[in-house]
Amino acid sequence: MRRLTVLPMLALSSVLLAACNSAAPPIVEPPKTTGFEVFETQKVVWGSCDATVLGFDASKFFEPIKGRLQCTDIQVPLDWAKPERGVAVMSMIRVSASVPAKRQGALFFNPGGPGGDGLVLAPLYGVVWDDADTKTKIGADLKRLSQEYDLIGFSPRGVGNSTRVNCGINELVPYIAPPASDRSEQNIQRMIQLGRLTAKACQNNPLTPFVNTDATARDLNLARQLLGEAKLNFVGYSYGTWLGSWYAKLFPQSTGRMLLDGNTDFASDTFEDTFKLQPRAFERDFRDVVAPYLGRLAPKLGLPAATGEQVYAAQRGLSEPLRTIVGFEIAQNLYGRDSYPNLALLLQSATVVDKLTKAKPEITLPELLNASQAAEYFSDPDLNEASKQVAINLIFARDTELQENPIPVVLNESNATFTAVLCNDTPWTTDLGYWRARDDEEAAKYPLIGGSSVSSPCLYWKGGPSVSKPKVPTTMPPLLLVQNEFDPATATEGALNAFNQTPNTKLIYLDDEPQHTAFPYGTECVDLPVTGYLLNGTLPTAKRTDCAAKPLPLEEKVYPVKLTSLGNGQYCWSQDGLNAQGLQSTAAQQAARAARELIAQTARENSGIRGYNILEKLNIQLCK
Repeated sequence: MRRLTVLPMLALSSVLLAACNSAAPPIVEPPKTTGFEVFETQKVVWGSCDATVLGFDASKFFEPIKGRLQCTDIQVPLDWAKPERGVAVMSMIRVSASVPAKRQGALFFNPGGPGGDGLVLAPLYGVVWDDADTKTKIGADLKRLSQEYDLIGFSPRGVGNSTRVNCGINELVPYIAPPASDRSEQNIQRMIQLGRLTAKACQNNPLTPFVNTDATARDLNLARQLLGEAKLNFVGYSYGTWLGSWYAKLFPQSTGRMLLDGNTDFASDTFEDTFKLQPRAFERDFRDVVAPYLGRLAPKLGLPAATGEQVYAAQRGLSEPLRTIVGFEIAQNLYGRDSYPNLALLLQSATVVDKLTKAKPEITLPELLNASQAAEYFSDPDLNEASKQVAINLIFARDTELQENPIPVVLNESNATFTAVLCNDTPWTTDLGYWRARDDEEAAKYPLIGGSSVSSPCLYWKGGPSVSKPKVPTTMPPLLLVQNEFDPATATEGALNAFNQTPNTKLIYLDDEPQHTAFPYGTECVDLPVTGYLLNGTLPTAKRTDCAAKPLPLEEKVYPVKLTSLGNGQYCWSQDGLNAQGLQSTAAQQAARAARELIAQTARENSGIRGYNILEKLNIQLCK
């Protein structure tokens, strides 16, 4: 789930999310008549996948499942209300069930967004689950999922190998200063201008009205029908919970086993309600969970022990623009727990760079770069060298901000789809007085990402939403929800409202867990009810099941939130869930990491939280 605002991203890239960047031609012939019949009677032709269908040569990466991997495109109505308007394309990848005699059906995946391309998620899980250790209960169940389901990844309309949408306009917006620090009328007006021009750019594209959750849900239902599946089995992360619940309300009789992880407030009448919770949720996650963790981690890195309050204050005490750069980088890295240790390097590097700039306010870029390389960050040589690279990245990001370059209003297909879905799905409050007052409050209380809601294009969207959100049917099918207590992107308040207001839901709730989304998590309390449901259709008996979080990286136990006593000893962390799954092959371990990163990166990429890849490719062993 991405951030509400549309402030620019700089140099953000991901191999996985660059996937599916070349549109494949449709396999089926174009419709020759109007109406739905031509779409419903088309023949799905599965064929071999081009080695670069994911935007890079994946032939070696997916070697373990290459015999089960197939690709196809289907044609869907551009406008489901008027199918004669034209045709759009939906692209899919299938990893066939490895034991056909036990096949239960197809299992579709969506990694979130909106605007996330899920084409790669099925092959990733195919590699991971096929290699799971059957000696463990979790591994045995994951292996069965690979054996008994066709795993289906798809590009939702707007992105990937499906019909794409882009937004662009010639106008430039003047530089926008850090929104939490600069509450001047000039800066606020520039944010408003960005929102207005973004809305104009996207609504200039005639495809934009047809990119919305309702259309994607109907595309999914058509795919289900064409594949001969009686019901849609579905795993949705983040925005995928909004999409999955939308489908379940539209097609309750066709909804099968549906897992929703990292939940939006899909019971609310508006998407706005989910995004309004984010500034507080991000601030809370950093202030109350991650900052105390970094304080506990400090002695293991050769730094003095610190309280969470001291770590939090250290970030707040940085001078601008370093404070905002580091704040946005922290927010970018809250999505996945395995990046938390690197935040210690980020804060230490920023603290040293900040001291250098304060000691010599007129320091030039070359002088600052030289000084940063002569400075000491950690006594450990490996950590010190890594911090020097982080410092270089920080300095260049700082220099970019100081240049105050204008902002081009150009959105790639992922961010354009994100914008189209947000603004087309449900109405937004358009009273700028309301948003300005809210931004003022959030800039003071939640400065990590707060203060820029007025830049949302949905506030200036002409004509309002293009579809109507479905109501809860009397035959609402059962849903299984997984929710982390301190999820920054899909706040617990919204998730619990969706849970409480939606009939026939069961919830697995992870106490003290700070990252975004969970499954596969690597503990039996979380994973076994999920796999049991997907394999057998059996929901947990209890309405809500509370599960304990795992220790954070480099720690041996879970510290309940706001308890900041230090642990002792040196511990290396393993990637989330790998031990429980018992993955032996390098390919499977890489795929597990890639799947986790795909979900996290889908949630944050082009999210409006400005990122600079300060920690990109930082790969350092934090213990011996």
